[in-house]
Amino acid sequence: MQPYFAKLLIDKVFLNKNPDILIPLLIALIVLLTISFGLRVINNWIYTRYSAGLLFKMREDLFAHLHRVPLRFFSKWKSGDIYSRIASDMADIQGLVTETLPNYMFDFLTCIITTIILLWLNWKMVLMSYCFLPIALYGIHLIRPKVIRLSRNITEGNADISHFLFESLGSTKLVRAFDAGNLECKKLQKKHASILKNLLEFQIIGAWSGSIPTAFIIVNSIIIFGYGGFLVLDGAMSLGSLMAFSIYQGRVLSPLQGLMNGFLALQQAKVSLTRVEEILAIRPDGVEYGAVVIRDEDLRGQVAFDTVFFAYERDEPVLSGISFQIPHGKTTALIGPSGSGKSTICDLTMRLFDPDSGTITLDGIDLKTFKKEWLRKQIALISQDTHLFHTSILENIRFSDPSANDSDIIEAARAACIFDFIQSLPMGFHTEVGDQGIRLSGGQKQRVSIARSLLIKPRILIMDEATAYLDTLAEKTLKKTLQSLMKGKTIIIISHRMSTIQDADKIIALDKEGIAYDGPSLDFFKKENEAMFRQFELNNRLGYDH
Repeated sequence: MQPYFAKLLIDKVFLNKNPDILIPLLIALIVLLTISFGLRVINNWIYTRYSAGLLFKMREDLFAHLHRVPLRFFSKWKSGDIYSRIASDMADIQGLVTETLPNYMFDFLTCIITTIILLWLNWKMVLMSYCFLPIALYGIHLIRPKVIRLSRNITEGNADISHFLFESLGSTKLVRAFDAGNLECKKLQKKHASILKNLLEFQIIGAWSGSIPTAFIIVNSIIIFGYGGFLVLDGAMSLGSLMAFSIYQGRVLSPLQGLMNGFLALQQAKVSLTRVEEILAIRPDGVEYGAVVIRDEDLRGQVAFDTVFFAYERDEPVLSGISFQIPHGKTTALIGPSGSGKSTICDLTMRLFDPDSGTITLDGIDLKTFKKEWLRKQIALISQDTHLFHTSILENIRFSDPSANDSDIIEAARAACIFDFIQSLPMGFHTEVGDQGIRLSGGQKQRVSIARSLLIKPRILIMDEATAYLDTLAEKTLKKTLQSLMKGKTIIIISHRMSTIQDADKIIALDKEGIAYDGPSLDFFKKENEAMFRQFELNNRLGYDH
């Protein structure tokens, strides 16, 4: 309404010398501007409140989905690319929903309403002003595919850089060991050069689309001050109407520029939306088929594999129809060369994967019928590849059971033979372990990981090279503690150390063809299995799986 007030002031007040309506017009104008300011403040608050909330909710949903997708997904995708989709792409989508689309609608409505007012003021001048717009819109239609291609190249280039930075900084010790810092910097420069090329090309397209409002200004200036000036001199149009028309035409410029910029933003957001949809389209792994829960006192812990087939990649089977039983309340050792499927068996037992065919049962009940949340509390995995979070030792141990109290954590630390070491630290359990536990030695990290698993008091304990970083004395002490804690419970051991498996009740030996031996440990070491035993010793000396 402000340009219309300019028309009234010029035509009714200044030219007609009518001061009586000057004060009312100024008061009305001040009131409208004050209301506009208040609405702008409220709008900004609403935008911040809901746009941030929307972004956080979308990111939380995507994050939760990533924790449900098959683990195979993470072996194929770059970690930096995944992070880029969670951070950058989700922010682009949030901007699309809460900023680009509302602004696009606002600019569109502003153009429509302003055009209607201009038509009311002088429809002939409007038609003359807008005559070039169809050509401009056709030009925008032609550049759309190129905009999408450049947007994808820029987005994927940034994701590739994110992955490179994650990987390089995560391997900084290795980089320094080989004095490869300059090489890594050159790699980054090469990636930046590739993105810069796309950015400059995108900038040229942006400049072309930005030339449309500039052309609009040139055409309007000629029409308003040329044709409109003649109309005023001839008395066919009032000076106030010409000034109002000029201001309204100026009001169209900003929304028109917004529409052009919005078009480019829409194409970029479309690329981000597609990238996020690629992840959301992945079906979650380990679908719940039931909600069976066994009372702790009734759970024995017997695991059985019946003709189980499994492959991470098609035509590359890891397990080919294997069948065996892991007795409850006993210690069973899984041995065999690398790639024979030992760790895969542990992952399938925890239902981190589901078999391609065949059945895995717990106490005679198909694993798929159990409630996963309950199942994961009954089985604990201690792996050679320990992962610690950048927080305190206390929080790293408590990770498996957030409701555990301090006494439970201390008990778990004692069982893992790490309590005395923790107590010797100045900050005790509140000592920060650093990124990936870098402030601890390999053995210390492994014992913290063991304490974390023991905290849930599992009925089935899987130890996948869990004592690889422990010295012989520490391993013996830990074995005695575990035998006491896990008495009457099921233990599954994967190891190439003779000292680790020699007390096992049962041994299952795997090779590339399947099950090579399945029976008591005493029989395994008898003379008829001497060749297999010697091969096992040879594997140990060669450092298989280390």
